[in-house]
Amino acid sequence: MKRTSFIVCYTLFIALTLVLAGCRSSKKAPKDTDVTSEVSTSQVSTRQTAEERALSSIIATQQTAKGLRSRVGIKLRYGSKSASASGQMKMKRDEIIQVTVMALGIMEVGRLELTPSQLLVIDRVNKQYIQVGWRDVPELAEAGIDFSTFQALFWNELFVPGMSTSPAVTDFDITKESSTLVVTPKTSRANTKKLVTSFHVGTSPAQLQQTRVAPSDGRYNMSFLCTYSDWGKLDGKHFPKSMYLSVGEGSKNYSLTLDHSSLQADEQMGDLTSRVPSGYKRVTLEQIMRMLTK
Repeated sequence: MKRTSFIVCYTLFIALTLVLAGCRSSKKAPKDTDVTSEVSTSQVSTRQTAEERALSSIIATQQTAKGLRSRVGIKLRYGSKSASASGQMKMKRDEIIQVTVMALGIMEVGRLELTPSQLLVIDRVNKQYIQVGWRDVPELAEAGIDFSTFQALFWNELFVPGMSTSPAVTDFDITKESSTLVVTPKTSRANTKKLVTSFHVGTSPAQLQQTRVAPSDGRYNMSFLCTYSDWGKLDGKHFPKSMYLSVGEGSKNYSLTLDHSSLQADEQMGDLTSRVPSGYKRVTLEQIMRMLTK
């Protein structure tokens, strides 16, 4: 990968991360908005409709692997700028999401790493890095976004904003639209003050095909769409080999596509957290973002 392509790739990745700050799907929420203490999510009717049975199947077959590794093709676009790269992806549930960008398939040129405590980007080409806590960026802190947001997206999971436990069928309203189901968290369950969320679910087979997110308070002019396709198997269960994220913020449009190959569950991965090499310069998100205007 040429140096200019690498820079575009990483600035786009960071730009997309920042835009997602306005979209909250965290499973952790402040005590005054966590409704799990008021509403039980474990009660499921014994007389379910066909739609409810399809949603039950989605929840029952949710991926249970604790670890995942794969090769990935990475495609990013921002306006007229675009970049492609190959790399590796590793995830350990509740611990880390790590994307490593490779040159010629053999040399690491950069790394994006999300953990419950921070966002870390290591630029090995320019020997610089970004390291920030989720609460250290005002946009992230105000929106309440954290690691759980990205975990739900990358693991292809249903979620209910503001709920700290896994959802049940009774937490959603379901309507039928052509050959898919449109699933939305019930207002009595979800924190709807900041976020409107909906899912498109296929019924044959039962798969979460699309997630839509948009702020509901009018403070952020953005929309968010995540589409899953090219289904394979991971640990014996359905898992999308392709994930496309499209984010619009006013007149700005960003997109990220991750295409998995050699997808496999891995329960034996050790500690994956990275250490920044000595001599690397720490830079800010603002400095990286300014590259987009050059």
